[in-house]
Amino acid sequence: MRDKEATRSAWSRTLAVHTAVPQWGKAAEKLRGLREYRDAATLFATPDESLHQARINCLVDGKNLVMPAPSIREGFFLVPAHTVPFKDLSAAITYKGLEKHGQLLKIGAMQELSVSLLLTDSLAVDLEGGRLGDGNGFFDLCCALLQELGALQQNWAVLTFILEDQISRDVLPRDSWDIIMSGAITPSVIHTFDPPQQSPMIFWDVLPKGRLKKIDPLWKIYSARYKKK
Repeated sequence: MRDKEATRSAWSRTLAVHTAVPQWGKAAEKLRGLREYRDAATLFATPDESLHQARINCLVDGKNLVMPAPSIREGFFLVPAHTVPFKDLSAAITYKGLEKHGQLLKIGAMQELSVSLLLTDSLAVDLEGGRLGDGNGFFDLCCALLQELGALQQNWAVLTFILEDQISRDVLPRDSWDIIMSGAITPSVIHTFDPPQQSPMIFWDVLPKGRLKKIDPLWKIYSARYKKK
């Protein structure tokens, strides 16, 4: 874990010197050309700024959009296709907009989602699809929850938006719960990887009890599974 934090810190210092504004709209257009995107009826995306245009495109292209609530506290929101006026799209795919345009999903409704493509950003990605995120395990836990609640299709893919300078030629440190990327999209290039079939798991023994209680669906699952034993 210490090696991972040191690597994350080194990448953060390296990227801090960049001043150019990334052209994430170009990355979003490249995403539109991928079969995984064209075939997906429902996508999951994190609220990162790099994915803003991709989330808008998702709704414009008639796809359902799933996003996590802030810190996953309440679980997940669904913004159904064809429900948001064009003028409101940019606001609808933000945390504030989700409260107005999204539907907060109950646990029982999650298995009806059938998410086939997941999008996130990264601090760095290596050539095997290993990823460094923000260090809080936010995206990995989202994936594990989606899997636990039956929301993921069997053959799902996960892509990240990054800059070319964020591709690591060295293998990044990896924990057992880390999600491996299927590909990485920059404003100019699509990198494809070949990860094994993944089945995200919730590592209950690693999650602090305080964090469990702050995430409503996680606490409900934990309570139902373990508190009766």
